[in-house]
Amino acid sequence: MKKPFDVLDYRIAAIAVSSLFILAGLAVFIVLGFNTGIDFGSGYSERISIAPVGFTVSYAGDENAVLSVENSMLVLTKRGSGGVTRTVFDPSLYRTTDDIVDALCDEGADAELVRSEDSRNLITGFGYPITLSDEKSHVNYATDTVDVSIEDIREALADIDSVNVQTVGRESDAIYQIRIPVDEESTRGDAERVVSNALSDAFGSENIVIMQSDYVGPKFSSSLFRDSILALLIALVLILGYVALRFRLSYSLSAIIALFHDVLSMLSFVLIFRLEVSSTTIAAVLTIIGYSINNTIVIFDRVRENIKNAKGAVGDVDGLIALSVRQSVTRSVMTSLTTLVAIVPLAVFSSGDIKLFAINLTWGIIIGAYSSNFLAPAFLHYFHRIMPIDKMKEKKEEEEYSLV
Repeated sequence: MKKPFDVLDYRIAAIAVSSLFILAGLAVFIVLGFNTGIDFGSGYSERISIAPVGFTVSYAGDENAVLSVENSMLVLTKRGSGGVTRTVFDPSLYRTTDDIVDALCDEGADAELVRSEDSRNLITGFGYPITLSDEKSHVNYATDTVDVSIEDIREALADIDSVNVQTVGRESDAIYQIRIPVDEESTRGDAERVVSNALSDAFGSENIVIMQSDYVGPKFSSSLFRDSILALLIALVLILGYVALRFRLSYSLSAIIALFHDVLSMLSFVLIFRLEVSSTTIAAVLTIIGYSINNTIVIFDRVRENIKNAKGAVGDVDGLIALSVRQSVTRSVMTSLTTLVAIVPLAVFSSGDIKLFAINLTWGIIIGAYSSNFLAPAFLHYFHRIMPIDKMKEKKEEEEYSLV
């Protein structure tokens, strides 16, 4: 007869793999440190696109003319004594910038074509909506012909101390995330001017589209970091307090160590893959703490129930631990899979903080299920050797807990 699967047969391998992974994360931390986000590291962050001008537009009429973007489509709104008129430049109807320029001229605007581009490749940023006037405004479009690399961006910003530049999306999109540190005396305006002047000198101000801009001062970032760590510690203490009251010491210590393993594994994952550490990371860690400890408690409840129902003296605790894991594995797998079905699409298709949160959560769910089914039972096995589980005491403690 084939021997049933026993997780304790793999306890040494599981502990070794986890230890090596955490040590790898520690080594990366010693060498490189955390890749802190702007909310923890303080500074100015800007996402920019290098995109050529498709056309310029101005308006000298008596009406108030505004060029805005709705659902990735340009919209010209004119307000005057005769009412409000809106012209939507749907890419399915206005396929190129040539078509949009002609339509704008028909609406009384002064539009000049700079280069013919696909109208679906409109690049927008903080410049919209544009209130049209006698001065020419630029409308930019992405193109595969832009010969700008991340090294060009870094060279343009070389005179700025400790500047960090990363590519966002495909390199051909020419979208970059720029972050620079700030000191106590600097303001947001100072940081914006430093970056803008350097990029404008290299690529021309009309070709720079600011898509996102964030600024966090040193005082606020340090306060946010301190509060986030405090929230994490409070959550851990409360959970550990509950586990200590809910179970005997051997169970509690096993669950606590497994929980700390999940937190350290999450941080190691972030360090090794150089993910940004921000308040979003803390939110993911807090979520995984609750998820993982719940899974561990379900398995330990099953262990305690099996020990209570065991006939005679409890001698084969290891066998009961393995049995409990097998009885709970379907629930663990299904819970993890259904959660991953909702999270993985966000990790793949979303962007920004949501993507970062989903990536962290995906890893946390995997590592939480792994630690609950392999590491926590392994720790319980070792603590049972130090503090053998007595059946009568187990049954009495279960009855006392039920009364509470």
